[in-house]
Amino acid sequence: MDWNVISWNIRGLGRPEKASAVRRLFLQKKPKLLFLQKTKLHVFSISLYRRLGVKHDFDRVFSPSEGSAGSLLCVWNKDFLSIANSFVDRRFITLFGRIKGSQVPYGFINVYAPSVESEKMNFFTDLKSFMDNYQVNWIIGGDFNAYLSSEEKLGSTVIRSTIEVFRNFIQASQLVDLPLSGGTYTWSNNREPPTFVRLDRFLVGVRVLSEFPLLCQLLLPKSIFDHNPIGLEVVSKAGGPHPFKLYNYLMEESGFSDLVEAAISKANNRKGKAGLHRILKDLK
Repeated sequence: MDWNVISWNIRGLGRPEKASAVRRLFLQKKPKLLFLQKTKLHVFSISLYRRLGVKHDFDRVFSPSEGSAGSLLCVWNKDFLSIANSFVDRRFITLFGRIKGSQVPYGFINVYAPSVESEKMNFFTDLKSFMDNYQVNWIIGGDFNAYLSSEEKLGSTVIRSTIEVFRNFIQASQLVDLPLSGGTYTWSNNREPPTFVRLDRFLVGVRVLSEFPLLCQLLLPKSIFDHNPIGLEVVSKAGGPHPFKLYNYLMEESGFSDLVEAAISKANNRKGKAGLHRILKDLK
């Protein structure tokens, strides 16, 4: 399947040069689903919609700004994604529907998390509570204003509480942070000395990877904005077999130890006995 989902914090869309930058990305990458954060717009006019290069086979959901900040926009190709309903909040937009060729219900969330440290725990708690109400395959993208390790921030103080809150949310929600290909950081303050942080990413549910095991996360080139766009794509199989991945949270699932023991026992009971390499291959 031709997957191409993009998320981008554009920090304002009112100026012509910013609309042109989004248009270039849209025409070059041709995303099936586009998340924009922080457009800073109170209304989203049809004329601006057209200036972005969006065509008639796309639909949209918009969350207006409050004051001079915020505002989210979701744009999707109706041939790729069939949306049944949506939910709009000032901090996130959720699209519920099905991907073409899949019978599994999906929930796509476009996120712009608070930058104020004291507000982050409540935000992620509320987001987790919202997600618990729906049995869907989750794909969440946007600016989380949080990072997962000290390696994801360079040039200023690492805030450990942010790391803990974000990690707890991901683990409790059974989400997976795919490796970022093409770089480490998604935002820079463009000052001297500079600060670099990975604030933007996609998080996907476990069942999403079961259906689309070749999904990968890409750092796309920066334009006139201080955030890089992030892409979520299905890689080609031409590069060789897909590597086996074992995520830490799987080892905490009920029945994991029993599964491992049963697989090893079966290998040991095989005629001729199995070597370590064969046991590991069967266990995988």
